[in-house]
Amino acid sequence: MILLVLATAMVAGCERKHLLYEWGSYEDQVYATYSDTGKVPPEQQIEELERDYQVARSENRPVPPGYHAYLGYLYYQIGKVDQSLQSFETEKQLFPESKKYMDFLISRMTHT
Repeated sequence: MILLVLATAMVAGCERKHLLYEWGSYEDQVYATYSDTGKVPPEQQIEELERDYQVARSENRPVPPGYHAYLGYLYYQIGKVDQSLQSFETEKQLFPESKKYMDFLISRMTHT
């Protein structure tokens, strides 16, 4: 009986991060980008992340920190600077602790 309770608590603990945020494919996208560069094109990642974002919004669940920043990075990679800037601004609004870094990225993009 005690083992069953411990096993249940462990499983619940492992899934805890998914209770706070709607992760969608975000972690998989970031992993794919850095583990196998070029395997998943930015356009495909954007499409999947935008789809995941719509699901999160429809379920009234927030996306995790870094989500919009990463999306902005992908938009920048394909030359969509306006959408990139908007994603960085959204990240900054949702997660004020990212303000300095997002402002740094925005200033680099707007002053080059």
